[in-house]
Amino acid sequence: MQQILQHLINIFQSYGILGLIVLSFAESSFFPIPPDVILIPMCLMDKNMSFLYALSTTLSSVAGGIFGYYIGKRLGKPLLRKFFKDDKIKQVGYYFDKYGGWSIVIAGFTPIPYKIFTIAAGVFNINFFTFVTASLIGRGMRFFLEAILIFYMGDSAKYFITNYFEYITIGVALLLILFYTLFRYLKKKNLLKLNFAVYKKEIYARLNSFHKKYRIVDQTAFYVYTSIILSIFSLFVFWELTEENFIHKNYTFDIYILQLVLSIRNTALNTVFKAVTILGDYQFIIAFTVLSILLMIKNKNKKFAPFFALNITLVWIFNEILKLLFKRPRPDLIYRLIEAKGYSYPSGHAMVSLTFALVFVYYLNEMEFKNNFIKWIVVILALIIGISRIYLGVHYFTDVLAGWAVAVIYSTTSILIYKNVLTKVR
Repeated sequence: MQQILQHLINIFQSYGILGLIVLSFAESSFFPIPPDVILIPMCLMDKNMSFLYALSTTLSSVAGGIFGYYIGKRLGKPLLRKFFKDDKIKQVGYYFDKYGGWSIVIAGFTPIPYKIFTIAAGVFNINFFTFVTASLIGRGMRFFLEAILIFYMGDSAKYFITNYFEYITIGVALLLILFYTLFRYLKKKNLLKLNFAVYKKEIYARLNSFHKKYRIVDQTAFYVYTSIILSIFSLFVFWELTEENFIHKNYTFDIYILQLVLSIRNTALNTVFKAVTILGDYQFIIAFTVLSILLMIKNKNKKFAPFFALNITLVWIFNEILKLLFKRPRPDLIYRLIEAKGYSYPSGHAMVSLTFALVFVYYLNEMEFKNNFIKWIVVILALIIGISRIYLGVHYFTDVLAGWAVAVIYSTTSILIYKNVLTKVR
């Protein structure tokens, strides 16, 4: 069966855009092969034609959907039962009753078989204008998103689309469902008729009240849950990056980012990022650490001062251990604007700078420092230091992203230990 399907795909591909149009039309009502299998290779062959291919696929797919709609309207449920099980038909009917046109948008955008919804829309007498509009939105979102990714990312988009595209479509679909559910709830409660400014202030007041109450009742739980969530997410990011680089040996996205950086470089940006990256050098980190410790001692926080110094030292050592473990070479010399020694993964500047920023901001919070602007500046500056390493060509994008991920894991874990263990030791 697989060989037959592959043979059919080859036939459609041989006819170019005409084959794409025919397949898109047929798939929307009865054919098992999705048009993506031809659209993606055609866009990769000529990315300048990507949007034309996406438009052709969208229009022909919706036309095929209209054909399926009229099949369902004419022949009804008996035909539907010949192709699909009763439980699937009931499920589709449930979605139509609950979400209406939104269900068609979701089916057109996600891996859900669109053909089921085209025929079922006719069977369940969905408004024709609603059906066409929803189909154009759903199918257009899917095919144009593929075209945009290929147009801007080139060949590196193929791996991304193959491995992650369906997860993105499902995530967007869930957000649409959440938005629709929230909209219906607000409409049912007549909350949409409230003055927006008043309503916004009311929401803010309630959230602020809940936040203060929660922190007073159980501040420890706040840090525990926040730390666990951030650590799990960051660990997932770090593992995915490591798997891509060292198991699958996939560097296409990193190379794409470096080439993009080369295209935007200019004298002014070169000067700015060379100045910024120095702030993450070990001399400056040591100086900032000493100044921070003096500030802590002045504020009579002698317990946090050694904890802070130990954290910056340990995260530096931890970074060197990770670099020796992975031994990833830095980008080629042709990309570099400054000299850099040692291995590349994860970025030491990104990892140490963000750890410094997060632990320092935690200290400011503990001291009840009110100026949130300063806190944001500290974190944003740490992130810009990481970005400077990519711009200057001494690190890949994934090096910096991995450095940030490890920094979050390390910082949240150390803060958790300090909050629940060290503060209780007299």
